[in-house]
Amino acid sequence: MPVAFLTAHYALHDLARLRGGETVLVHGAAGGVGLAAIQYARLVGATVIATAGSPDKRDLLRALGVEHVLDSRTLDFAEQARRVTEGKGVDVIVNSLAGQAIDRGLETLRSGGRFIELGKRDIYANKPLPMRSLDRNLAFFVVNFNAMLSDANGRDHGWHLLAEVAERVADGRYRPLPHTVYPAARVEEAFTLLQHSRHIGKVVVSLAPEDGPVPLRVRPEPLRLDPDGSYLVTGGLGGFGAATALRLAERGARHLALVSRRGADTPGASALLSGLAARGVKATPYAADVTDTAAMAEVIDRVDATGHRLTGVVHAAMVLDDAPLTELAEERIRTVLAPKMAGAAVLDTLTRERDLRLFWTYSSFAAAIGNIKQAPYAGGNLFTEALTRQRHGTVPALAVAWGALGESGHVAREGLAPAMEALGVASLGSREALDAAETLAASGAAVAGVGRYDWGRTHQFLPALATPRFAALLPAGGEPDGGTRQNLMASLVGLTADEALVTVSDALADLLAGILQTEAARLAPGVPIQDYGVDSLMAAELLTTLRQRFDVEIPPLELLQGGVTLHDLARHVLLRLGHRAADAATA
Repeated sequence: MPVAFLTAHYALHDLARLRGGETVLVHGAAGGVGLAAIQYARLVGATVIATAGSPDKRDLLRALGVEHVLDSRTLDFAEQARRVTEGKGVDVIVNSLAGQAIDRGLETLRSGGRFIELGKRDIYANKPLPMRSLDRNLAFFVVNFNAMLSDANGRDHGWHLLAEVAERVADGRYRPLPHTVYPAARVEEAFTLLQHSRHIGKVVVSLAPEDGPVPLRVRPEPLRLDPDGSYLVTGGLGGFGAATALRLAERGARHLALVSRRGADTPGASALLSGLAARGVKATPYAADVTDTAAMAEVIDRVDATGHRLTGVVHAAMVLDDAPLTELAEERIRTVLAPKMAGAAVLDTLTRERDLRLFWTYSSFAAAIGNIKQAPYAGGNLFTEALTRQRHGTVPALAVAWGALGESGHVAREGLAPAMEALGVASLGSREALDAAETLAASGAAVAGVGRYDWGRTHQFLPALATPRFAALLPAGGEPDGGTRQNLMASLVGLTADEALVTVSDALADLLAGILQTEAARLAPGVPIQDYGVDSLMAAELLTTLRQRFDVEIPPLELLQGGVTLHDLARHVLLRLGHRAADAATA
């Protein structure tokens, strides 16, 4: 109650000095402040004209006894309000609309009228105010409680207002507002309701125990490793395994056992060992086949013999031999499967009874979506994930299915990053990737994926993403006809500049209509989108949808500046698409 009633009370009692017999036009009257303003107006005996953006909200206002209810999604409210007042105009306007609605509102005021501005969009955009309208002894007020509370006098007045509101709540003059309560576990639904302006009155998030558990996301503490223990990394002398060894050293490990088939002869091993030594880390290279139980048992025995018993294991070893399954003989399949499957099984068997602080295995996104040339690799990774789940039931274990790793590993070595980007799979840096692995380990996860994906674009190339298990990752509404960059570009072929502008404007109207929960036909391409009630949350959703559907990045400031129309946005889209019509459309 406090914010809504403080705003309405200050606006209508202190600023507008609304009196009985006067008429007040309340925009957004189904919201918290709007409903509080209606209560105040009834207390003093004023006539209320209310606007709301949906039929349900307008029906609610009528059910609450408001006689004159108008649509806030159009500018027709001005003419309709004049008809209600028999051409005299209204005495007070409580405004939360932006753009041209302000100009029309000033025209609606009668001589001596008062305009109360609650919104901030046009103020932040520094839009000009048509001063000619004020010549009829009009007053224009802006309500900004933050500014009021920033100085001592304002704070004193704020406490005085709060006392007045509290008194009216206590004696029943101000009644509780309609509200919708969401348990904290469903807070995302609460914000979605608010974002699309489908709420009535206020939206409340309950932390009460009877409403269910409160989800908490706690920033995990950095991984702290035992400096007296030893940490074994298979594939640890090169690629991402070497990056992992460096991270373990950063987190306190002082004794590392780095295993590869060639040991110290692995390319780059000498530089890695020297770098670790400079950090005060004793890193010992071991030449061993991770699939050989006897060889790995000997490595672990040698580690224990140093006096620094094995405390953690990271299984990063892998072999790739890409080819369609029909071209792979048994030996080639075995070569790829063995490091993943046999290696993970050997490490699990040799350490299952040990009190390890860390047991990580590295998997791949290919295990989840498949790869026509990596069937053995995908299968081997699936095995490591299954083994990790089984092990996690008794001791901590983590399998990470990596996306593209851009600084080390196969993608970096083979220069595959541009091709992966084209598929919508961006590269992760080693530090970023390992930060994520630490977070997953701290959270208690068993198997999880880490990568950077543009799911809308990746969906176009990977049919497996159409399955239910990936549904929550794809852009809302899927990819309808015309809903992708490729389809949009195809629709622009052969068009003149004007035709291209209209085509893109129509596509943008469809996107914006979905966000506003209205029909695209109601959105005129030359009208500022703010006039349709687009707020900062809706603007952010529009920008995100443009990025997902059309791979177009538009800076938020270009969208939030005053007066931006669908045609303006279409020009930005054409420019970023590199279409020849962009320059002509701009000219």
